[in-house]
Amino acid sequence: MTNSEFQNLLLLADQMINSRVPTKAEYGRGYCQGVRFHFNNPQFTSPPDHNAIADIARIYGSQDVHSYIRGYRDGRNGLKPEDFS
Repeated sequence: MTNSEFQNLLLLADQMINSRVPTKAEYGRGYCQGVRFHFNNPQFTSPPDHNAIADIARIYGSQDVHSYIRGYRDGRNGLKPEDFS
């Protein structure tokens, strides 16, 4: 992933976070954290497990832990964010 692609994905995540739809906003928060992990860590670094991500979501006051986890997983894997249109 290039720096330009990374920046574009962060912009998409920010737009989602600013959404009035809670599920979309939580997905965007998780996605933002996951894509940062993907970009900043080498391939051999183990990502946090499902329970650790859920704990992180709760610490940040997530209103929808499942959406946060889905977003984190997609970002961590370098996927494009879901379309909530």
